[in-house]
Amino acid sequence: MNEINEPWQNKLFIGHQPIISQLNRLKNNNSLTNTLLFSGPIGIGKCTLAFRYSNYIFADKTSSFMDYKQLDNNTFSQISNHSYPNLHYISNTDENGSSLEIKIEEIRKLKENLTGKLLNGGYRVIIIDTINDLNKSAQNALLKILEEPPVNTLFILITHNISNVPDTILSRCLKFSFNALSISDTKEVIAHLSHEINAEQIIDMYGINASPGKIVNLMNNNFEEIIQDFNDLIKSKKINEKNTLKTIKHYSKKENLGSFNILFELFMIWMKKNAISFLSNLKEDYKLYELLGYWDKYSDRYYNLNIFNLSREELLLNIHRDVWRLSKREIDG
Repeated sequence: MNEINEPWQNKLFIGHQPIISQLNRLKNNNSLTNTLLFSGPIGIGKCTLAFRYSNYIFADKTSSFMDYKQLDNNTFSQISNHSYPNLHYISNTDENGSSLEIKIEEIRKLKENLTGKLLNGGYRVIIIDTINDLNKSAQNALLKILEEPPVNTLFILITHNISNVPDTILSRCLKFSFNALSISDTKEVIAHLSHEINAEQIIDMYGINASPGKIVNLMNNNFEEIIQDFNDLIKSKKINEKNTLKTIKHYSKKENLGSFNILFELFMIWMKKNAISFLSNLKEDYKLYELLGYWDKYSDRYYNLNIFNLSREELLLNIHRDVWRLSKREIDG
């Protein structure tokens, strides 16, 4: 398995220079507000930068954040072990890496911790990853804290989807919008992480959406095997042949949720790439409209999958049927 350093363990940071420059000005001009919101695609370094900025603030130096180099000092060591008293990190994963919602108990515990004394009289930083994972009660409890934040306390809230952040919380944040990393920056990050990861195929398929975090996640979920299964599904001679049904049933199992998400994503990428190719050929208008209709339909069904506890197997069977028919029509002209 290709492991990636956790955000609090990273000394390396690549990209996002405009945001680093803005954060530098905030600190140097003594204009740091109580709440920052880092928004942007998943796996591009938002949480890593939140921890890096925290280390910079705790260092309490006048040097520029633009030139900041993370030292392997006592503060960094404590933060890496989640034992630095002035830093509180709330995330949506448990010790086994399972994704959970963040409940009100976490925010109540945070509120109790905020009453304690600050180490060395400095800053306290709270990182919440992600704000979208707070349930309604937790969001309301956090909002009350943000309305009257303790002195010398900085909240850094992280989101992969700013449109789902409540307006009441957004209005109290200074917002930083992270763009996807350039392909060259992504390759540089991956090269530092591991020489064993061949990211070329993933970058070719996903383009700028192939973030470092995304690439590592794909490789850890046997991406090469999944893409082989996807190609076999597209090339199958019949819609409901035995091997096809067996493959779809395998990916629909509860324990294969990560692989299911990737396989579904490959179907959507196929539709997107073919829609773009049809744009250059006016004779293919009917195919383009059909593809766009499928895109909307399956985007909605995927979104509703967990909300209404829908069948993953049925979703894969349906999207395979529609993509298979389109692929055969393209081959046959």
